[in-house]
Amino acid sequence: MLERDPKTLARLQAVVTALIEHRVSTSLVDVERALARWRSGAHSALAAHGAVLRHAARCERTVERVTAAAGDRPEGILRDAVDAGLMSDEEFVQLVGRPAHEVASIDALRDEDDASAPDKRRTLEALLARGPVLVHVDARRSEVSVPPRFRADASLVLRFGHNLSPAITDLTVDDTAIAGTLTFSGQPFRCILPWTAVYAAMVEGEQRGTVWPEDVPEDVLTGGGEVPAVAPPATAPTAPSPTTPPPVGDEPRRKHGHLKLVE
Repeated sequence: MLERDPKTLARLQAVVTALIEHRVSTSLVDVERALARWRSGAHSALAAHGAVLRHAARCERTVERVTAAAGDRPEGILRDAVDAGLMSDEEFVQLVGRPAHEVASIDALRDEDDASAPDKRRTLEALLARGPVLVHVDARRSEVSVPPRFRADASLVLRFGHNLSPAITDLTVDDTAIAGTLTFSGQPFRCILPWTAVYAAMVEGEQRGTVWPEDVPEDVLTGGGEVPAVAPPATAPTAPSPTTPPPVGDEPRRKHGHLKLVE
């Protein structure tokens, strides 16, 4: 158990600061590389800007995790400091009273591939409580399950909702994904969208939504590559009701590759 004397608390604060600075400095390396590619002409300005957005989101989440753990899991902060080379094993044992490997990490320096999953789940649950939700997903990711004809789409948009008529009876939102059986041109298909592949969501009919900029595919952000496809509005495996937008045909309609969802 970590003592709460002034000296120990001062050391903890120093470690918190060092962890955040470590995360910022390592993340800035990616920004510098993106800027170098932009200056050399190998990268567009928007791609470089995307790297800056990902850097800001990555660092913000690190601050949130470390700050949240400072009150109830300070030993976990120190464990991450050991893993990052910012604290010796000997000092950890001196402060905590046991080896670092016996203490759970708070994942302060975790890669961003799965760091935003809890945030995305909470966001989708809140949006679904307000109505049908349009979920933007990079269907090219290997972990995504959608009909084969959409697997090449970097900006696939699928419609989920609790109160659709008819209902999506197997709709689930958990720590790993949003999933449910949707209908495409009259054919049911159970879609599974892991949070690693979801990068934007908005309530249908609203002008604004939520974007996770660090997860937006680079070619979507820059507008490069093929224009992303939008799947026909999907419902449960029966014909849509008059209140449900009708399918637009066997092939997805096209839309521009930029997002207008930023709050």
